Amino acid sequence: MTTDKGHSLTRTEQLQLDDALAALLASTRRGKRSLNLVEVSEKLRSAVQLLGSLRAVADALGLSDETVRQFSRIEKLSPGVKKLIASGQITGMDLADRLSRLPSADQHPVAAAVASGTVDAHDVRAILALRKAFPKVPIQQLIRRIRSSRNIKEYVAEFLMPHPAPSTTTLLKRLSRVIARREVRDLEMGEGVGRLFLTANGKAALEDAARKEGVTKRELLQHLLNGEVKQRDGR
Repeated sequence: MTTDKGHSLTRTEQLQLDDALAALLASTRRGKRSLNLVEVSEKLRSAVQLLGSLRAVADALGLSDETVRQFSRIEKLSPGVKKLIASGQITGMDLADRLSRLPSADQHPVAAAVASGTVDAHDVRAILALRKAFPKVPIQQLIRRIRSSRNIKEYVAEFLMPHPAPSTTTLLKRLSRVIARREVRDLEMGEGVGRLFLTANGKAALEDAARKEGVTKRELLQHLLNGEVKQRDGR
């Protein structure tokens, strides 16, 4: 086989490549993997070194670049998370991929919470979204936030913070033009982005108002928070 670098592999290199590609291909199939994800990422690193690029490996496997790139993200995980993977406490590729997208300091606390059963893969997705919106909030606080809301039916929406940023009281007052205050469970304000937590009734009220205005819920929410929506009685 000829690599991206334009030279042919030696017999020894070809055997190494065949072994790496076989391991990678097996790891994309359903069922229990014979290798943990850290070992798979090492196989990928070997294949990339031999072929020259992730794309070349993807082409050799007949897989998409993104599928192969997911395995490469294992390298971005902190040592503590890799230990949890190596010990079999974390096995899911999607979960490992989400963990790799967190800041390094956040990865192990979240992974440890998963390993202990405190949070699950769906919670990690929510934690990742919160971390993007609130980069300076301690990770344990975000974990507690997700745990406390897990069993409560609520609608969560992100929005762009108006500029200059109003007070929480002002934003709640603007929301009350469509949504009753009791239907707002929480309002979190970050740097440029905020998150609104509504009850099921609050979501229904927002949907009804958006339908009457002929806009999406997200658009109406942004108009509300920007102070662009009048009272429903027209005042």
